[in-house]
Amino acid sequence: MKPTKALLFLVALALTGCQSSGDQSAISTLAQVESEAPQEESAPQEEVEEENTSEPEPAGPQECQEATQLSIEESIDTQTAAFGEAEFASAYAIASPSFQESVTLEGFIEIISSSYGPLIESSELAYRDCMVDSSEAIAIIDVRFIESGNAVYGLRYLMVNVEGTWRVDGASNLQVVGEGT
Repeated sequence: MKPTKALLFLVALALTGCQSSGDQSAISTLAQVESEAPQEESAPQEEVEEENTSEPEPAGPQECQEATQLSIEESIDTQTAAFGEAEFASAYAIASPSFQESVTLEGFIEIISSSYGPLIESSELAYRDCMVDSSEAIAIIDVRFIESGNAVYGLRYLMVNVEGTWRVDGASNLQVVGEGT
């Protein structure tokens, strides 16, 4: 059994004959007993690393999960169908709140009619390259459609998740990306 410091102190105190607290011999005796006493070796402590079982969130955009992409496509399909039926107020309702704050319904109708005319007439859209941020708050998706069976148009939608619903925040300029015969 190894002596403790308290026991060594008592032994040193007894050896000095209970001299007054001002007597330096008790202190020197205690120091001598402590230096001669075998030091307890502490068991080496193993460092225990906590395993991080969760994967870090990827930085930057990532491919949309299937459910996310389907939800985005549904919003765009609904808006496009509203265009085809000249239900511009319904199409405008699918736009994000920030878009609606910056563009009036009348301005929206003008933009769609003047710049996205072929989109109004399209009923079949093809989607690809859906990308979303790690928090699934913002996404982009490329959309292709054919006008009159000849020209293939493409545009990129910017989507925002508003309370669990994907809303259109904007779209790139409509571009002809191919032509058929």
